[in-house]
Amino acid sequence: MKTPKIIARLIETAIAAQKNAYCPYSRYPVGASVLTESGRIFAGANVENASYGLSICAERVAVFNAVARGQRALKAACVVASAAKPCGACRQVMIEFSAKDTVLYLVDLNPRTGSKTVTKTTVLRMLPSAFDPIASGLLPPNPHNLLRAKLFQSRAGARRGRRRR
Repeated sequence: MKTPKIIARLIETAIAAQKNAYCPYSRYPVGASVLTESGRIFAGANVENASYGLSICAERVAVFNAVARGQRALKAACVVASAAKPCGACRQVMIEFSAKDTVLYLVDLNPRTGSKTVTKTTVLRMLPSAFDPIASGLLPPNPHNLLRAKLFQSRAGARRGRRRR
């Protein structure tokens, strides 16, 4: 369960990560954090490169940090920036490791005043028609794609319920 204390830690971790952003070209610092099913929080900051295509967003850094440490199930994610919204690539990466109810906190942080506005949504709501590697035949159903696994579980439960009648 995500308590207010854990949510505050998730947000503060993303704010701290934003301070480490390397963004000399866009001057758009972004911080992100993810909360895994095990209760661990991982951070990420955007890192730009003069060859702009080699840059990476904060959200993907946070997810990849979690995955590199064996954590493949996201319970919640947080993005901090001025007008915080994950790009399409980051939304797709988050979907890969999310359940349909994985919460996403978008924290719009005003750099001049320090005021913040928090919007709560879900990863799936941010990308409702996400590319599904299982439906495409690229992957068999497995726990690494939690979105599809949970959808299969809910459908299987509904089918079992119909048979009992």
